[in-house]
Amino acid sequence: MAGFYVHIPFCRKVCYYCDFHFVAGLKAKSRVLDAMHNETEQRKNDWQEHQFETIYFGGGTPSVLSIDEIKALCETIFKNYNFSESPEFTIEANPDDLTPAYLRALKSETSINRLSIGIQSFNDNILKFLNRRHSGKQAIDSVNRARDAGFDNITIDLIYGIPGLTNAEWEKALVTFLGLGIKHLAAYHLAIEPKTVFGVWQKKNRIAPVSDNVSVQQYKMLTGILAEAGFEHYEISNFAAGKMYSKHNTAYWQNIPYIGIGPSAHSYNKNVRRWNLPNNTLYSNCLTDKPDRYFEEENLSTDERFNDYILTSLRTMWGASLEKIENDFGRNYSEWCHETLANKAVKDNIVIQGRNFRIPESSWLIADRIMEAFFRV
Repeated sequence: MAGFYVHIPFCRKVCYYCDFHFVAGLKAKSRVLDAMHNETEQRKNDWQEHQFETIYFGGGTPSVLSIDEIKALCETIFKNYNFSESPEFTIEANPDDLTPAYLRALKSETSINRLSIGIQSFNDNILKFLNRRHSGKQAIDSVNRARDAGFDNITIDLIYGIPGLTNAEWEKALVTFLGLGIKHLAAYHLAIEPKTVFGVWQKKNRIAPVSDNVSVQQYKMLTGILAEAGFEHYEISNFAAGKMYSKHNTAYWQNIPYIGIGPSAHSYNKNVRRWNLPNNTLYSNCLTDKPDRYFEEENLSTDERFNDYILTSLRTMWGASLEKIENDFGRNYSEWCHETLANKAVKDNIVIQGRNFRIPESSWLIADRIMEAFFRV
């Protein structure tokens, strides 16, 4: 089992809280897509023993691609790799890209069966603050249009911990989400990095940082309201009703290998971590002229592999498996976990069930601190 990730490094507008690339003209776009087709074909021999269960077109904004461009990428992927009978196939999309015609074509002409819609907020003032192109109404309409087109596996993302976002506005956003009747939500606290626009604004006192108290209040509102509505909090930032988990992201958290295609895309085969050049032009040129130079990689030590497993598995409601740890890393690693679990500070924030251990939702606000206790350095 493995996952197939394609990074589409284009968008029409930069969003303040993340690092997207501009679409620099049709010719440049075509060169990057040609390079991605080439990379997909070049790497097939290294992944022939894997059967892929999921495909994820992420970004950037994959919905800037035409239906024909998406179909061409799919054809190259399916021709060169082995897939299960019905893989989960997700595409990320901006709400304003999801016109009725585009959605109908996605549904009828491609194998895509899951939509991840980048909504962030239903509040027009917050969307303007985040420099998003869509409105709250467009966000709601995009979900309704997707369902009308036949998509029943839809996730959206919302952001809290935004300067100026009140608890009442956050509660209204969650109520609006529940009213849409979809079964998956990814909810993130806004992270302000030093070199982003928000980081500069905060340094110049144009915006005030959100207090820890408000952040905790909004997190608890999120978990409480969704729990009452029947959603499982299955990963720190992800919620699902009716077992509609993201199979692709869950594979990451369960330490399953994945291949990443495109600029900035990462790959992982349990022993080697690999990442492609983030610059579109360098990526495209190197794939043509220097096919061994468009990526960098590192061989992972056993400690690094173990730490990665702890970091990902303890983010989830399933937690970590002592049996898997012993089988994959060695008995001394399972013994290390037993010793760590006996530490009072850890023990008070861990649930042990048989040979599995997990961090309960009540302690996820301090999950990083708990995970660090297990790391091998």
